[in-house]
Amino acid sequence: MKQKDLDLFTFWAHEAGKAGLIKCSSGNLSQRLSDQTMLISGTGSWLPFISTDEISRISIYEDDIDSVVKPSAEYRIHRAIMRKRPDVNTVLHFQSPSATTIACMDITPDYNVIIEVPIYIGDIGFIPFLPPGSDELARAIDEQVTTFSLVQLANHGQVVCGSNYQDVIRKAVFFEFACSILLQCNFKNRPIPDDQLKSLAEYSANQGSVLR
Repeated sequence: MKQKDLDLFTFWAHEAGKAGLIKCSSGNLSQRLSDQTMLISGTGSWLPFISTDEISRISIYEDDIDSVVKPSAEYRIHRAIMRKRPDVNTVLHFQSPSATTIACMDITPDYNVIIEVPIYIGDIGFIPFLPPGSDELARAIDEQVTTFSLVQLANHGQVVCGSNYQDVIRKAVFFEFACSILLQCNFKNRPIPDDQLKSLAEYSANQGSVLR
């Protein structure tokens, strides 16, 4: 592993913590490398304080786990996304307060309360509760990520993917912001009208932003 890759990984893991996206050891992060492997946070590591010796390196396409550092128990999620989406280089599983609160509720709201949701994130996926670290959860993620770049996991948190670290953190932060607005207004918000969502998509395309 190149030191610069490890340093970049720890920098953005710490940034996720500073943004309030991670509580203790609740989240995990992965990054695609150029040799069909990926870096992924080690099991039990705390992303806000992770060090380079807590980062695992595993194959994306081979099923075996051959790493000095044991990868996060959620490595199956990260592999499923990397395999399905060659355009995705970074995956973050996070549990921000407002978004996770909604993930624990029996409700699927319209998240389009701020323009950043349709511009940077697009539609939001949802998966009913499945055991963490399970093959069932990985398969459910595999079915969702073709359409969505951010998925709510019932009673578990969120998974977001993107082209790079900054893209993923931005999506996660804006989603948490949207969820906090929904909670503060007790879901009595007025979402962005459907006809305006199309114009925002066109605006994003013209600006070169990736919607999903």
